[in-house]
Amino acid sequence: MKRAWLIAGLVSASWGLLACEETTPTSSDGQLIPIQTRTLEFVLPFDEFAEGVEVFGGYGSTAELFESVLAANYRGVLESRVLIRFSEFPWQASVRDSTGTTRADSAFTFVGGRIVARFDTTEANRPENPVMLSAGLLPDGFDASSVTWTTSVDTINDFSSWPEPGASPVVSLGEAEWDPAESDSVVFELDSLQVTQFGDTLEAGPGMRLDLTSDGVRMNLLSSDLRLYARPNVNQDTLVTLNARPTAQTFIYDPFPLPAEDGIRIGGAPSWRTVLTLDLPAALDGTPELCAQITCPIAITPERLNAASLVLTTAPSEEAFVPSDSLFLDARAVLAPELLPKSPLGTSLVGGLGVSISPSAFAEESGRTITVPVTSFVRALFDGSGSEIVRDLVLLTPLEPFSIGFGSFAGPGTDGEPSLRLILTVADTVEIS
Repeated sequence: MKRAWLIAGLVSASWGLLACEETTPTSSDGQLIPIQTRTLEFVLPFDEFAEGVEVFGGYGSTAELFESVLAANYRGVLESRVLIRFSEFPWQASVRDSTGTTRADSAFTFVGGRIVARFDTTEANRPENPVMLSAGLLPDGFDASSVTWTTSVDTINDFSSWPEPGASPVVSLGEAEWDPAESDSVVFELDSLQVTQFGDTLEAGPGMRLDLTSDGVRMNLLSSDLRLYARPNVNQDTLVTLNARPTAQTFIYDPFPLPAEDGIRIGGAPSWRTVLTLDLPAALDGTPELCAQITCPIAITPERLNAASLVLTTAPSEEAFVPSDSLFLDARAVLAPELLPKSPLGTSLVGGLGVSISPSAFAEESGRTITVPVTSFVRALFDGSGSEIVRDLVLLTPLEPFSIGFGSFAGPGTDGEPSLRLILTVADTVEIS
């Protein structure tokens, strides 16, 4: 019989129900049989409720994030660059000729343009001081869903590496300064040659790379536009502005964090998940004092189980990958463990966005206790229906990926290892002679 820690008897209550006027089958004076119930809390250490932990990575891609990360030697480690591919250049413009008539002109000439990049200015994500950025034309095309620091394309049908790591080299499009106190965007002015270098006048080239050149900074790009200035053929005394929208935006970074060896990890981009395989005892031992009053060991049954919670302890994440905003933790059943890491999952056991965890819990305030409700999952282990029991539980972020930052938790055999908190209500045994 596995040992459990009995923390406390939360509620000990006995009562007699009010007398009814009619005689009951069990009492000639109209009183029901008094039954004593006790609500007990058990906390099981990891090796008494689980077999092991496994961390999987690679869910989603950086292209799926709402914001793209720029970093330059952030925390002395992280380099991150944004890659953008624009749509085809406009091939037609509506222009008024010398008579005032609006005409479609497809014979215009591009004479310049500008790249406008907009950044996240929330307090957690903006730099404290003005920063310098650079833009450059990429040497090759890229696949936004598979691109990395070293590879431009990594799909079933193709594999290509960058000429140099980090999507290098690039053809410079210039530098610009961004002051977050004055604006939410930065502008790179382009001449006609630079516009031509994007490609011909009809189709954009492979794309561009945006770099942060100010040391020790990490910030987020929200969006970008390529605005093109053209001189119409029907009215050469005027200029028109045309737009090329981004068709792909992603970011690549180095170094990529190594898998957690002895801990639990969720989040990141691509995302990490952690799978726990549960192996609970069928019954729990109580203290000698408790067992003198009720039958021990105490069997776990769906009727007795009021609540079950997985208790985790936050641990420091790698400094460059501490989340900049709250991280949300969800728990779900792994429906086909044999298909991991691509198993289908059950519905959320937590509900909503999950358990919200402050970024500081993975940095200066690590060691915080996080409680994850898993009652329905644990109850299903003892339902006795004869159906195949699902014993694998996955911890993850509800949205994958959610941010480049990830959450870390203490693993088995370490201080703050996971534990399972069970609340059982046990009633006295009634015998009728």
